Amino acid sequence: MHGALVPDDIDYINDTPTVQEYKKLKRVMKIMVKFYEGGSATKLQQAEYFEAELKKVQTDESMIKEQLDVLKTFPIHPKRREYEEELQEELEKLLIMKKKFTTKADEYRKLYVWSNGIVEVTQWLENGLDDYCVNHLKMDINGLKVEPQEKLSKERYAAFKEGLDEITYNLQESQDFFCASLDGRLRQYHQMEKDIVQSQLNVLKKYSEEVPRQQHVSYELQQDLEYVEKNMTEDPSAIAKRKRMLEMHTDFFKVLRWYREKMKALGDEYGIQDQDKRSEEEKIKSAMSTQVEFMSNLTPENTPELQELKKLHLNHD
Repeated sequence: MHGALVPDDIDYINDTPTVQEYKKLKRVMKIMVKFYEGGSATKLQQAEYFEAELKKVQTDESMIKEQLDVLKTFPIHPKRREYEEELQEELEKLLIMKKKFTTKADEYRKLYVWSNGIVEVTQWLENGLDDYCVNHLKMDINGLKVEPQEKLSKERYAAFKEGLDEITYNLQESQDFFCASLDGRLRQYHQMEKDIVQSQLNVLKKYSEEVPRQQHVSYELQQDLEYVEKNMTEDPSAIAKRKRMLEMHTDFFKVLRWYREKMKALGDEYGIQDQDKRSEEEKIKSAMSTQVEFMSNLTPENTPELQELKKLHLNHD
């Protein structure tokens, strides 16, 4: 059940908001813009980290290849063979890392580009709020004067409409994640992940530590284990932050629904019809990460936070 999409769960903001409602819209939009700007900055950091790691690997790869080329200038000496075997083994491991870092760098760079587009949409929405209220509704907001926004072309309208929809589905997934983090399902997910990693380590422990693959894979799995154990660590401040995020998401959805109604009205004015005939639930599911989708099938635990989620109609009963 996706509580945020149930009409009764979201306070209705009038088509012609009062000054008080306008101020709330404005406040929430500022938070939302910062929320996505922060997310975009994080994705850039992640992209740059993996790009830097990839560059290190590429440097090491060039170094090894040059060493191998130099060795070819010598006769088949036992020492040459020894070095070549060591270098080839090192190169094989390096190429595995190169593939991993290339994939990650590309993934986060694309996410950064995507998130920049989302930031642009939220900024446009925020800027358009003043224009709509002051110039269209003729509201007197402490004498605020606003330069009218340029009318969107049909192409720009379609792009912003798509961005607004993506924000909505992205936030729904985010809300589902925070719900799972409070009702015990995220803990279950991480415990399964830990058990999977530990089972692989147990298998490798049966083999000699002198085996190169055992060393390499054990190290990788140990890193995974430390990562998941870190994610399983919970403290009151983290739980409090998750609660605040859920409250923030409730406001986000309230504002987004208001904006989507405005965009629909503009689309009707342009004579543009939404060609996507999928239901909201179908659209949300298609945008859902595999992690959140998996957790949606888990059973919530009777945590103290679960009762609060029920009051907000955010539980998955």
